[in-house]
Amino acid sequence: MIGGKIMKNTAVVIMAGGKGNRMNSDLPKVLHKIAGKPILNYVLETLSELTLNKKIVIVGHGADSVKSLIGNDMEYAVQSVQLGTGHAVLQSKELLTSFNGNVLILSGDVPFLTNHTLKKFLNYHRGHQHSCSIISAILEHPAGYGRIIRNDKGKITKIVEEADLCNGQKEINEVNAGIYCFEKNTLFQILEKITPNNKQKEYYLTDAIRILMEEGIEIGNIILEDYSEMLGINTRVDLASAAQRKNQQILHRLMMKGVTIIDPASTFIEETVQIKRDTTVYPFTIVQDHSKIGSHCEIGPNSHIINSRLGNEVKVWSSVIEECEIKDHVKIGPYSHLRPGTIVQQNVKIGNFVEVKKSIIGKGSKASHLTYLGDAQLGKNVNIGAGTITCNYDGRNKHATIIEDNVFIGSNNALVAPVKLGKGSYTGAGSTITEDIPEDSLAIARSRQKNILNWKKNKNTKSEQ
Repeated sequence: MIGGKIMKNTAVVIMAGGKGNRMNSDLPKVLHKIAGKPILNYVLETLSELTLNKKIVIVGHGADSVKSLIGNDMEYAVQSVQLGTGHAVLQSKELLTSFNGNVLILSGDVPFLTNHTLKKFLNYHRGHQHSCSIISAILEHPAGYGRIIRNDKGKITKIVEEADLCNGQKEINEVNAGIYCFEKNTLFQILEKITPNNKQKEYYLTDAIRILMEEGIEIGNIILEDYSEMLGINTRVDLASAAQRKNQQILHRLMMKGVTIIDPASTFIEETVQIKRDTTVYPFTIVQDHSKIGSHCEIGPNSHIINSRLGNEVKVWSSVIEECEIKDHVKIGPYSHLRPGTIVQQNVKIGNFVEVKKSIIGKGSKASHLTYLGDAQLGKNVNIGAGTITCNYDGRNKHATIIEDNVFIGSNNALVAPVKLGKGSYTGAGSTITEDIPEDSLAIARSRQKNILNWKKNKNTKSEQ
């Protein structure tokens, strides 16, 4: 029974202690993100569907950061000095002292491995009662991977790392996937026998295979149906390639659920995003961080949505929305910026070159162009004239602007907070509003115009003198 009895007495050890020198990064390799999630998260999510007795993560470089990501769901073994994969697994010995069963060993940088493959592998290992089983893959271009060496009978005899390949071995296209399952006692007996006799001067876990064969113990093996499951992340180039692959998987899933993606090659949507059917996403659009988008929306082109909630029939055109809540039938853009804490009610229009920060925009209200609304609360059917700004910051504190229902703000107004504009009130164009306005009143706060007749003629006459 795959996933049930066959998983009984199985522990997992995840190697996540390496620095990843080729990433050229201060961040631990397993914490770099693909489609918005750390690489290690993909491995952990795959394992969450398996019944395992113990889960151990080997930490080393950036151990505190890795522990912070995982929390208390795992046990930790520390590899204080990175001396190779064999040395890493050996650090789990104490945590497995009282455990008897099989130990599944994985790398924390392999994001595409599926639970289907792991179940198949564990089922195979248990069914054949092997002391050790490995997964391999056939690659057209095997450079960079350790090669599987077989004898003339087709039996695996050893694994040779890329740096230690001899003449003739580089052409071998069967590679080590880095996924192992050992009977626990066999594992630690063999690990004690590994020596760093290689160019890297490291304790290779792969040497366990050679030692077992020399002791007459046969190695079990399955070959991956889809080699991409074993692809690891070693460089920024690998990271970009993996991100592209994962993004296309996400877009494919969304399209199959009824979302129209105009150009998958130029659209980037993270795995945590939810989009309902009959929404269209246009090119050069990014949607991230648990955003939710309703049905019949039009998103993009050239839009960026971060951790926001959008209702149904929302139009976002060439705009940025971050940590906002947008209700149904709202039009945003082009070139709008909605900043964190903003709530936009139904049938609102936020037009071109409008910035909104930590504000509530009431139902049916409009800010069509060239406006800044910060720490503001707008009622229903408010009209904000072009060039209007809320002056919400006095150099030390932020203050609120309250604009009640059916207010009409003239063009080029400065609303100096704290200030309240009563229901149905109006302001004249060019006004600087510093005091509250009563309901149904007109406020004009500007100097009276003065015309100086013949000013240009007199000016030119004086200059000639």
